[in-house]
Amino acid sequence: MKADWVTKIADRVEENVRQNKGENATVVCASGISPSGPIHLGNLREIMTVHLVAEELRSRGWTVDHIHSWDDYDRLRKVPKGVSEEYAQYIGSPYSDIPDPFGEYDSYATRYISDLVDSLTKLGIHPRYIRQSEAYRRGDYVEQIKQAMRNRLDIFDTLAEYQNLEGQKQTLEERRNAYYPFKVYCDQCHKDITRVTAYEDETARITYTCDNCGHNDSYSLYDKVEGKLVWKVDWPMRWSFEKVDFEPGGEDHSSPGSSYTVGQRIVKEVYGWQAPYFVGYAFVGMGGRSKISSSAGTSATVSSALAIIEPAILRWLYARRANNQAFDIDYGQGLLRLYEEWDGLVRQINKGVASEVNAKLFERATHTVSEEISYAKNTIPFPVLTSVLDVTQANEEQLLRIASQQLNAAEGQDVTREQLEPRFTCALNWVTNYLPDDERTHINSEFNDEAFANFNAEDQASIQMLAERLESSWNLAAITELMYSIPKIVRGLPVDAAPTNELKQAQRSFFIAIYMLICGTDTGPRIPTLLLSIGKERARLLLTPSRNGDNGQSAYELTAH
Repeated sequence: MKADWVTKIADRVEENVRQNKGENATVVCASGISPSGPIHLGNLREIMTVHLVAEELRSRGWTVDHIHSWDDYDRLRKVPKGVSEEYAQYIGSPYSDIPDPFGEYDSYATRYISDLVDSLTKLGIHPRYIRQSEAYRRGDYVEQIKQAMRNRLDIFDTLAEYQNLEGQKQTLEERRNAYYPFKVYCDQCHKDITRVTAYEDETARITYTCDNCGHNDSYSLYDKVEGKLVWKVDWPMRWSFEKVDFEPGGEDHSSPGSSYTVGQRIVKEVYGWQAPYFVGYAFVGMGGRSKISSSAGTSATVSSALAIIEPAILRWLYARRANNQAFDIDYGQGLLRLYEEWDGLVRQINKGVASEVNAKLFERATHTVSEEISYAKNTIPFPVLTSVLDVTQANEEQLLRIASQQLNAAEGQDVTREQLEPRFTCALNWVTNYLPDDERTHINSEFNDEAFANFNAEDQASIQMLAERLESSWNLAAITELMYSIPKIVRGLPVDAAPTNELKQAQRSFFIAIYMLICGTDTGPRIPTLLLSIGKERARLLLTPSRNGDNGQSAYELTAH
């Protein structure tokens, strides 16, 4: 079998670990996110990339430590959509110290961290979480900070090689002498709009001035760590501290002068360690036409995706695309096609006819080394569920009755909602929150005499016959059979007549006639599902011609005499 992208990355990581650490070492794979706001599907790509590689290595017998850093000690840069503009007062303060905008969590950071942790748990992803605000303030990195401060001039020289000097007000030498790779959070205003003015290595004392409020102060790193290394030093510092073997990043991180390029040098020259194996990953976004979209200010968050996509299917979406391949997750009608594609894969797996590539993808999507990932075992087609929920206005009893027929449940053994999960809830959420109003199925309130008058005689007769036979055929299988046999009967053909182009056109004309009478359009949900969804009485009302109409009488005569 041709190796997929996960296998190829795992091969390289494995090779590097053997060379740098030895055969029995723990492989450290790292991911990290700054909880600056709602955490979206692009962020998930970093974690999922690490998780899938870590799982591949575990399956080979390696002990793997997947660490995930919450960069909650980063500064707030801007106020995200959906948060009061009053929060502009916190720009420059660490996320961990900003109050939750909605008063439910102990901080701004915890709100967005908690939402993603819940989602990752559903996806079977369980990293070792590190909150950087806690790690810094505990003093975990004091020696590493001191190392950076001692080497501040060398670090400046490395960074300067990649900087554009245009527009700089100070000379290179002035900037070099004033440079310290550490940003203090001011004791007075709690912002990082500060400048370190002196550092004493023996006592680890930092002296600073705040350009925001004018406060001047000093403290020893041995007493507290109110601040953090600048990003291009912080990242390589943590590689050395955690002994990281693999960490991906956005494609912009690997361009010339980027964080990874600079970090490779700093981790070696300052910390005496090697950079981890790195791959860039491409963008993942929100696509499709739906009631809400990212352009309208609604983020394509991981939790929003899991509200409409089964966990195993979401894993599958990330596993089947190479890390450098961008893609969108469709929140519109494309979601229905996604479910149909997944169901096709499940059928292949159950029949034992899936290719090696697809079988491996299915395994990555549905299992980790320690657990099975949730997906619907009773696979009622997602379009059927959404159609019924749409037409019945989310009538659960009606849906379960139709689902029981779809699954051929035994008499007295009706399907329960729990047996349809997690798909039932995904379908309900999609119909409720994402199906545009102009794509909903409209159901007529009375018989459409005008439309009926425009049907040809065969379609009128077919409609009348359908209305008459609904009583004795009121189940999914019988209505389905009826749909295809009626056009044959009306034309004097046996019900087992072989399909011809002419017969197929006749059946299509009949289906359009039904849609026109029920929905007022020439398309709609599958007709058997549609009829069962609206109920027997309403179906008969909409399909039975008015007795005071000539066309209704002629249709009746054509079928009854």
